[in-house]
Amino acid sequence: MAQHPSEMARPGLAPATAAADKPPRVSVVISVHNRALMLLDCLKGLAAQSLGRDAFEVVIVDNCSTEDLSPTFAQGRVLGLNLLVARTAQDQGPAPARNLGVQMARGAVIAFTDSDCRPTPHWLAHALPRFDDPAIAFVGGPVLPKPEQTFTLTSRATFVTQVEHPSFPTANLLMRRDVFLAHGGFDTTLSFSDPFGRAMECADTDLAWRILKAGHRHAFVPAAVMEHEVEDQSIWMWMIEPSRLFLLPALIRRHPELRAKLLTWNLFFYAPAASLYLVVPFAVVAAWTLPWLLVLLPLALLTRSAVRMRSLNPVVLVRQSLRVLAHLPRNMMVNAALLYGSMRFRCPVL
Repeated sequence: MAQHPSEMARPGLAPATAAADKPPRVSVVISVHNRALMLLDCLKGLAAQSLGRDAFEVVIVDNCSTEDLSPTFAQGRVLGLNLLVARTAQDQGPAPARNLGVQMARGAVIAFTDSDCRPTPHWLAHALPRFDDPAIAFVGGPVLPKPEQTFTLTSRATFVTQVEHPSFPTANLLMRRDVFLAHGGFDTTLSFSDPFGRAMECADTDLAWRILKAGHRHAFVPAAVMEHEVEDQSIWMWMIEPSRLFLLPALIRRHPELRAKLLTWNLFFYAPAASLYLVVPFAVVAAWTLPWLLVLLPLALLTRSAVRMRSLNPVVLVRQSLRVLAHLPRNMMVNAALLYGSMRFRCPVL
């Protein structure tokens, strides 16, 4: 796998000297951009692993952080972790940084997680035995919220995967290093800027499906739990969060198998939001021609709430209807992102 210029380690942050001649069985690879406190929480979780310290190393690639993360790296070493650190020359998203981390890694198994995650104590110990089967190429596990944190209306909750998800997120993904390298690693061309200028990528899902279609097997270990930070977003960030979905058509174009796994009727990503394709044109036409028809909209909303909540309690219906209205701009963003992606990647997804 050729090394991209953005993946070169900066000399001032050279990897730590290996503590032992024998390579560890597993290398935990983390790409980080700022998030010093979250990264420290992640390192504490790794230090608490029931797997012996000599069985794993931690490879951190600083993806052009503006925060000084060196104190966090120092704390990780104080915790007794075998820590290797490098820094990218350019921030081109996590995929190039993870590729660099794998190049630095010495373990036969690569355990990917994110800087805003905290592994539970038996994460590695539960996941690694599945690699005793030589047919298994990668292993996943649940990604759950950190138990001491709570969700609010604007919290980001899309990371939650209690059962295996066909996107195979790198928040909790272990993979054989030789398989990773044989398939070219993460495709860095699948790193984009969304319409709001944020870096987005879907390289983890793409790589997993390339490996599966090559005939390899995978496993899901319910006990190998990763805990994820519950991020409280501003109203604006919460509303535009679904813009990330513009990448879904790109994935489905590359891997048509995902249509049946991620879409309803092979077309709709979020079936309830499909109603907006009917409601919005109806509202526009009604407002233009027969304004009195608009009174049907609140009746339809209350009816939907009654069916969903299985209740005729007025308080319940009003509360549910207000919740639907609060989510309306977000659902419109879902549809807009999918339409944009469908046109950009020439693959229809609604």
